[in-house]
Amino acid sequence: MPQIQRILLIASSQMNRTPAFECAVAMAAKNRAVLHIVTFDYLAAVEIVGLFSQKSMAKLCEAYLQTHQQWLEQEAEHERHKGLHVQTRLVWTGHVVAEINHYANVINADLIIKDIHHEPTIKRVFATPLDWRILRDCRVPVYLVSSAGKPMPEKILALVNLYRTRDEDLQLNDSIMHMASRLAAQCQARLQVLYVYDWTRIYASKLTMLGLMPIETGFVEALGDAHQEAFTFLNDRYGIALNDRHFLSGDPACVIGDFAADNDIDVLVMGTLQRRKLSAVLGDTAEKLLGHAPCSVLMIDSAVRHIKSRPAMTDDADCNPLPDHAAHPD
Repeated sequence: MPQIQRILLIASSQMNRTPAFECAVAMAAKNRAVLHIVTFDYLAAVEIVGLFSQKSMAKLCEAYLQTHQQWLEQEAEHERHKGLHVQTRLVWTGHVVAEINHYANVINADLIIKDIHHEPTIKRVFATPLDWRILRDCRVPVYLVSSAGKPMPEKILALVNLYRTRDEDLQLNDSIMHMASRLAAQCQARLQVLYVYDWTRIYASKLTMLGLMPIETGFVEALGDAHQEAFTFLNDRYGIALNDRHFLSGDPACVIGDFAADNDIDVLVMGTLQRRKLSAVLGDTAEKLLGHAPCSVLMIDSAVRHIKSRPAMTDDADCNPLPDHAAHPD
């Protein structure tokens, strides 16, 4: 199974070692991966100063960025002394999502690590949280680390959905299982798989102009048996132990949240779909879990394919920031 060779850490602009920072360092050390630490900074107030004096703005930016770059290099040097291959970059931009995509593509990142950023519910009505935009636009797996996240996960829970109709959506289960297995093997963590069977939602999805069709005798049992068989087949292919397979019933978001809390799960591995509409990208269950994440979350995009081993990139000097965008800052 290919190693995780290049990790992109989106470091906090507050100049502190967050749970995501410690997680990225631990995973890079464990996998002997190259760790790219990037901070994206932007202060609208400085840009406003530039409207009146470009010279003043340049001085402010230089002083501000110099302090951050010194901190980044200090932390990187500390890890280099331990044998870790670390590169740092500080980017002044108001277009964080585009820059993350650009940087991840240039260095061929295998994994993006970032702290979970929770937004108040009322704010979500008016603005899209940065994490959600990253999940919508980035094709690289995104590991969102919770404030209580461990540097190295010990218990990983892969969430699969067996009620899918499109081929692309069906392949997402394989992408989830592949990445979860890969992470568990390289972190020496226990991998469990969970599917929450919600037959009422499946039945409601068949709503017609005449309303819900009558439930035929044996319908629920036959449907459950079909999903159980598919679940067994999927787990068999990935060699999941019988006591690590969990086929449960109920409301998916509630069941998953309770299961993760009761079993001290460190990371949930779940998928996103390639849709332009954000609600369709995440889905109701993923949106609820991200809003009240009981632990860290690793999101796999439906476009992700099984990553083949590639030569490690040793220098990101060619990764220049994108030119200024016409769009408003993130």
